[in-house]
Amino acid sequence: MRFLNPLALILFSILLLTSCNQTKNSEQTTEPEVDVQEIEKSYLFGFDLDQYLTDHDTIKSGMTWNDLFSTFDVSQFTINKTVELLQNSKFNLKYIVAGKPFTVFKSKANKTPSHLVYEPDALSYLTFKFVGDSVIINKEQRPIEIKEKTVTGVIAQNSNLTATINKSFDSYAMTADLASSIEGVYAWSVDFFKLQVGDKFAIVYDEKTVDGKPYSVDKIKYAWFEHAGGELYAFQFTDEEEEISGFYNELGEEMKRPFLMAPVNYTRISSTYNLGRFHPVLKRMKAHLGTDYAAPTGTPIYTTADGTITHATRAGGNGIYVKVRHNQTYDTQYLHMSKIADGIKPGVRVKQGDVIGYVGQTGLATGPHVCYRFWKNGKQIDPRSEKFQRSEPMKETAKPKYLDFIAPLKEKLDAEIATLKSTSREFEPEI
Repeated sequence: MRFLNPLALILFSILLLTSCNQTKNSEQTTEPEVDVQEIEKSYLFGFDLDQYLTDHDTIKSGMTWNDLFSTFDVSQFTINKTVELLQNSKFNLKYIVAGKPFTVFKSKANKTPSHLVYEPDALSYLTFKFVGDSVIINKEQRPIEIKEKTVTGVIAQNSNLTATINKSFDSYAMTADLASSIEGVYAWSVDFFKLQVGDKFAIVYDEKTVDGKPYSVDKIKYAWFEHAGGELYAFQFTDEEEEISGFYNELGEEMKRPFLMAPVNYTRISSTYNLGRFHPVLKRMKAHLGTDYAAPTGTPIYTTADGTITHATRAGGNGIYVKVRHNQTYDTQYLHMSKIADGIKPGVRVKQGDVIGYVGQTGLATGPHVCYRFWKNGKQIDPRSEKFQRSEPMKETAKPKYLDFIAPLKEKLDAEIATLKSTSREFEPEI
């Protein structure tokens, strides 16, 4: 019998042991990894929906607080006491409003209503908890998130600013809010009553959102408007050390001008300055020395420039009107008001944009509007054809900081403008 070499025997043993271990390991079953995730609970107005059933509804026309609380087992005394609490300064709610949502929470254990949530507006809600003959009322504010947004648009045939913006929103309230904000920025430089097919805009603004839904415009940060062949940049800038704040163009010139383009927010011009107009009431040819802006009764009327009230009265065909002296050269007049704003009387100093009255149709008027009249050196002229002086540039000491501030903003805005121009050829007017 031949014996293995001792060294070979050792190597053979090692190989045999390794083979056995591999076989043993291959027979073992690997334990699966267990991914334990915590189950998230659902909450509504802070209530754990695992504990409550909910009934959702909206306030119907004619409903009262009594109707709203009728689901709960409470006395009329408790309801009256609750309504008294709602009328105080903390809540300031005398009535419920048709169309507003409310939710009743019922315990899953006994199906008994225990809480009610009423939503008077998008920013807050009231929680009612009835315990016997007592009530606990809490007013909660929804968190507001602010996000930077960009809206671009091109004015199409038979369209206007509001209609163009409305394509970007599901809520008309947001459309109106943004349109009004844009008009505020360009109130001195863009005639929104003369927008042309192909006019373009790009607006960067901060949007307030509640529960992920747009609620309102916080502020416009910077913007661009192409109108009547000219391009108008506007950047909001504040320098407390230099005591300057407002909107300025890319050269550092303030957007503000001596006169607003119109005394009301955008509606429509129903009659222009016309020396040969046929008067709709008098039924004869009579020069129309003003510009009529049609708007719903009660629409605020703004003084178009700083000045002093010289007239605030009612007289014949002018109806209720206000006249403002701006300087030795210019005067303006606002006719057919429904009423004059509180505190407006001769001698009162007003600032550009102050409300001086409200649209109506007093005097010789066929519908609600404001007739805006404009005097230069004692002679009535068409303000829409007047060329006013441009604003002065900002202080030279503030300009370097301003130009550094707007450089990255303008680069971003120019990218939006390039995209807008490249995709808007269909809107360009034919030459």
